[in-house]
Amino acid sequence: MHSKDLLLIANRQAAAVVFPALEDLKSAPLISPTPHCPNHAHWIVGHLIFSEGRYREMTLGVPNPCQSMQAMFGGGSKPCLDGKDYPAYEDLFQKLQSMQEEFLIWVDGLTEADLDQSIKDVPPQFELLFGTWRNGLMLRAIHWMQHYGQLTDCRRAAGRPPLIF
Repeated sequence: MHSKDLLLIANRQAAAVVFPALEDLKSAPLISPTPHCPNHAHWIVGHLIFSEGRYREMTLGVPNPCQSMQAMFGGGSKPCLDGKDYPAYEDLFQKLQSMQEEFLIWVDGLTEADLDQSIKDVPPQFELLFGTWRNGLMLRAIHWMQHYGQLTDCRRAAGRPPLIF
C-alpha cells in the first residue's frame, strides 16, 4: 500500500462521519456545543470550505478560491452566534460535498513523488505539522475529525442521540 492510499482512506473516513453530522444539524445549525466553544455547525461547514481553499493554495500555489470567506470562516474568525451574515447552510453543505469529491479525484491522481513536495506558504507555527503535501493532506483528515468532535457536541447540545455508523 502506498501513502496515497492511506491519505484517501483517512480523508474518506473523516468525511464519512462529518457529512452525516452536518446533515443532521441542518435543522439546528446554530446550536453551540458549549459556552466556551461556540463552533456551531454553520461555522464549521464554512470553515471547512475555507480550509479546503487554503489547502489548494498551500499545495498548488494558486490563490485561495475561498479567500472571500476569510473574515467569516478563516483561522482566527469567531462564529457569529446568529449566523445572519452567513451564506445559506444548505449552499455551504453542497459546496463542501463538491469540494470533497474534487479533492478525492485530485489525490487519486497524485504520485508518491507529488506527495514529497514541500507545502508553500505554511501558516506561522504550523511548520512541523505541514512540511510536505503528504503531511498536509493527512492533517486535513485530522482537521475534519477535530471538528467532528465539535459537531458531536453540537448534536448533544441539540438533544440528539449519537449517530451510529
